[in-house]
Amino acid sequence: MKKYLALLKTGWLGLLLACFIGGIAYLIELIVGSPLVESLLIALVIGIIVRTVIGDNKKLTPGFTLAPLVFIPLGAMFYGAVNLNFVKFAKVDIRFIILLIIIMFVYFGVVFLLGKLLKQRKQITCLVATGSAICGASAIIITAPALEAEADDISISLISVFLAALFGLFILFPFLTSLFDMGERLYALFSGMTLQFTGFVKAATGALGKETQTLALSVKGVRYLGLLIAVPLFSSVIKKRFHIPWFLWLFLGAGLIFSFLPTIAKSLNQIFKPSLIVLWSIALSGVGLNADLKALLSDNGLKALLMAFVGFFAAVAVFILGSFLIM
Repeated sequence: MKKYLALLKTGWLGLLLACFIGGIAYLIELIVGSPLVESLLIALVIGIIVRTVIGDNKKLTPGFTLAPLVFIPLGAMFYGAVNLNFVKFAKVDIRFIILLIIIMFVYFGVVFLLGKLLKQRKQITCLVATGSAICGASAIIITAPALEAEADDISISLISVFLAALFGLFILFPFLTSLFDMGERLYALFSGMTLQFTGFVKAATGALGKETQTLALSVKGVRYLGLLIAVPLFSSVIKKRFHIPWFLWLFLGAGLIFSFLPTIAKSLNQIFKPSLIVLWSIALSGVGLNADLKALLSDNGLKALLMAFVGFFAAVAVFILGSFLIM
């Protein structure tokens, strides 16, 4: 608490700037109204641009540092309440879950293998793997504190995973669905099991009807459970002792409570979902304001991009092979 108060005392102006950028990013998402436009990524990019313009300002930096420290843990509770629904998870076909688990293992295995071969920073390797295998920006945000990741680690990982997902949605997916003549049901599973961002899953299935999109999002939702394993595992490796970050209990607790109180969850989600987006947009604006643009173009940035793309290709290949067994 003393650390937070000290940062607030010296950097409150920087915190206000991070809040302003986070709010602007959220407004942009609302105005555009596309699932492809996520305020989290917008906040990160605006933060990086502002940091490049203003340079290293010692009066503002403490506030930039404070934003992720405060708003990521708070957002974790809302994230669990909105996305962890154990009742819905239990209704997903066991065949789909088995294939999904295999694909997630492939994502982690390929990214970690490349990270080791390329001598990538451990934090970036873990964030790219988690963002790819689980749920994009949200997974990276909630995992970052457990890894004691730096702002550059987060920005490099998030942008790399985003570019891989963008390529998949607009180039790889249309090509493969045409090549293999995928029906709507198989396409829904393809999207839910391999695409990194929930918004991208919505965009991929939005024109195919509510039933198809619901299937895709149900499968995608199961991937959130991976955070319950990945976060404590990575945290324990970094700290060299068994450790579960305190905010993960908020994430799990909120998910359990709202899974079994659907009426309350339905009404409060209207508040929780925008609250989550705003909180994490502020956090990522702070990350961007702390990041160095040069780091994105560094060796680590290029390595992360390669890891994200190869991991995605491997996951897609496994799905195509596995689809013959589940359909």
